[in-house]
Amino acid sequence: MESPTTRRKFSPSLENIRMSPIVLISEEARARAEAFEASGKTFIRFQRGEIDFPTPAHIADALVEGVAKDLTRYPRSGGEDFFRRAVVERLRRDYAVGDLDPENVVAMYGGQQGLELCFKLFSRGAGFSPTWSCVLENFVPHAGIDFEEVPLNADFSIDFDRVESAIRGRDFFYLNNPQNPTGKVFSRDELDVITELCTRHGVFIVADEAYERIVYDGLEHQTMARVQQDNVISVFTFSKTFAMTGWRLGYVVTRNEHVAKLLRLGNYTQTAGITTFLQYAGAHALTNHSASESAVHSMLDEYTRRRDTLYEGLRGLSGVHIDRPHGAFYMFPNFTDRIPARVRGAQRDRWVYEHLMEVGVATVYGSCFGKHFGDNVRLSFSATPVPVVHEAVDRIRRVFS
Repeated sequence: MESPTTRRKFSPSLENIRMSPIVLISEEARARAEAFEASGKTFIRFQRGEIDFPTPAHIADALVEGVAKDLTRYPRSGGEDFFRRAVVERLRRDYAVGDLDPENVVAMYGGQQGLELCFKLFSRGAGFSPTWSCVLENFVPHAGIDFEEVPLNADFSIDFDRVESAIRGRDFFYLNNPQNPTGKVFSRDELDVITELCTRHGVFIVADEAYERIVYDGLEHQTMARVQQDNVISVFTFSKTFAMTGWRLGYVVTRNEHVAKLLRLGNYTQTAGITTFLQYAGAHALTNHSASESAVHSMLDEYTRRRDTLYEGLRGLSGVHIDRPHGAFYMFPNFTDRIPARVRGAQRDRWVYEHLMEVGVATVYGSCFGKHFGDNVRLSFSATPVPVVHEAVDRIRRVFS
């Protein structure tokens, strides 16, 4: 018998959330891998931004030390003083941003909580497409945001007229740099134009800087925390830089005192603060500069080898357009010229994805990242050593040669 609560309608902020398609793809890949690997072949996972490096030992050791110091009590909402001071010092040392103090910093459970709370500040937003799937599947519906996707050009350059048109009447612009899924690194000039447009129209910038240290080819990340205005909110995470994806530690930086206050209240409401011994380890990662730099450069060297192997293996493939990413650990090739014109709709979205899955290569189809790049697929080389990349290239070339 059906109970009176069976058809209860709950809050739209939760009812409208969808599971990230990347998670669903990972579950599908896990199911397919068992049968595929039974034949003795390796199932290759390009679908998720997980990292195959261990967390650097000096950070793990600091966690144990934090527990030994009895840093296990209720934490301070928004972050302990020692953590926030470490962030301020780190921004001064690495980016020459010297006009911030601990009150400009709010500790978060990963960049994801920081972004979710930032989205909750507003009601109307815009951002580049393609974009990280969690923005569309989680943050936007949870916050009830009216969100407009602003497509990058085919070569991932910016149409600034489109940007200006989109932000009129909006509250904020979401900016991910380096960008997931394209690997684009926005230049100082591009960022300055975006800042000028947003400031002119009274629009906040929510800057997602998750991949800040994963840049190649001699480029340097241009943090938005350097902008000396109160309409900029920068969100950072330890997940990618320090191979700490499961630790769930991040922070938000803003010169806007009211925004910082609201984010601290939001953090307290959701989680009553961030586990203190996690903050202790995070502060150690930021302040033990030599050990952290050594670990980061070692990972970057390997990511560079993987990127170059994947790019060189695929760039000559007929009918496939591919750009060499300059940041993050994703590649986002376009297969428009290889997909039969008769294939349309949802079948078209999954056409390349399905063909690669059949040969044991899991990817993410482009429509997971918005409305404008459905013929692309994302390849993540964050957890695929060079020999695995070589094997993946061989399989992809066999499918599309």
